[in-house]
Amino acid sequence: MLRFFKLLLPLLSLSLLACSFLKDSVEDATWQDLGCDTTQKVSTLAIYDMVQPFYETDTFLQLNIKPTAIYVATVGLRQEIKMTGYKLDSLNQPMEIPNIAGTSGITSTWIEQAYLGALIYTPRYLYDRWTRMLENDRATFLAKRDSIKTIMAEKHSSIKVISDLRSIANQRKYLSRKRTASPVSMHNFGLAADFAIFRGRRISNTLSSYKPLDTLTAQYGLTWGGNFVGFMDPGHIQYFKNGATLVQKYPVLRFEFEPYRDFYLSTVEKAVKSGKINRVVDTADLLSLLNELRRNQPCSCGKVAKKINLNTLEKIKGILKSTSYNAQNDIVIIGDLEDQTLSLVTSKGIITLELGKWR
Repeated sequence: MLRFFKLLLPLLSLSLLACSFLKDSVEDATWQDLGCDTTQKVSTLAIYDMVQPFYETDTFLQLNIKPTAIYVATVGLRQEIKMTGYKLDSLNQPMEIPNIAGTSGITSTWIEQAYLGALIYTPRYLYDRWTRMLENDRATFLAKRDSIKTIMAEKHSSIKVISDLRSIANQRKYLSRKRTASPVSMHNFGLAADFAIFRGRRISNTLSSYKPLDTLTAQYGLTWGGNFVGFMDPGHIQYFKNGATLVQKYPVLRFEFEPYRDFYLSTVEKAVKSGKINRVVDTADLLSLLNELRRNQPCSCGKVAKKINLNTLEKIKGILKSTSYNAQNDIVIIGDLEDQTLSLVTSKGIITLELGKWR
């Protein structure tokens, strides 16, 4: 069994790498990850705390798991159990599984339901998951985008919008081809667009043609990609200055950035070592904000192999018998506050992490 756990734990990839420290050779800064302090006890767990460690990791991919429902349970210090369950409706929206006998329910907001749904369904666009929160900003952005396009068209009638909403799949493809510098883009949230000025059938790459966007975006309160440091994108405009500004307004969206923390850390660390920190200021700002938002909040660390409390597991399984739980397809997340563990239970095995608090 221990060998099985050792095989499973490496699959948690990106989000669990936050448990390690950066090298001492890197100067101290607020963007650095100070790690998970497992000597501090966790007394409460929110749905975010239980879902985020498993979101966008390789766990489900490697284990070939395609969940149809998710159950989340917390076990208190007196063995009291709180549980909720969600499955997808016909529109792929999370729908509560009611009346889980033997537990007190966990009341979840629509945001927490979005977190839960993220483990069982991936929309084409991140905007689809957060439409309820972002639709007004998107409408404002589109109106400004179209006004700018109309003005630009007075001199360049061939100008077109060639990119608006972008799927995460395409974002990853562009990142692998070095056509973008970030694993998460404003395009994914429907808050960015790319203009192209055509010369016949070819897109013009002449910077001067796009230079008016500098003044126009400033007038409309947008950001021009031609001012990006380290990755100039002259046809690009976006609603927020950077990821940090977006997350500052909508802290719940840290959920979408946290899985890529290791990528961001590596980017900034390399820049610091090469004396080019000025080229990654936006990334450093994002990391600093993410650190601020999670400081002293519950964390889960996979540095030490842990085992789930078998008595707790059997009790949870007994409760699940009164539900539509399908052991072959569904997943269960158990936060045990007595044992200070967080466990993911699937048909392929159990992954158990040690709880603590972020430094």
